[in-house]
Amino acid sequence: MNSEKLNAEQILEVASSQWATAKDIMLLGSVGRNKAYAIRSEIALALYSDNTKLRNRGLVPMVEVLKYFGIDLNYLKDVLTLHK
Repeated sequence: MNSEKLNAEQILEVASSQWATAKDIMLLGSVGRNKAYAIRSEIALALYSDNTKLRNRGLVPMVEVLKYFGIDLNYLKDVLTLHK
């Protein structure tokens, strides 16, 4: 398990990409590699199960990862503003 705890600025930096890799999922969810791959597969299956969308191999939309973990970007932006 990834025990490194990210602050608001670091989370926003990772979340600034349109696509999420397994490494991004590991960072955002504080999970290990195997769990990150499982989460990526779960998100991809939910998005691409009907085969009507073009699949980006190894990547999933960052917005879906943020939804999966319940990460509120507006809250993080507010926290970052308060601390600066």
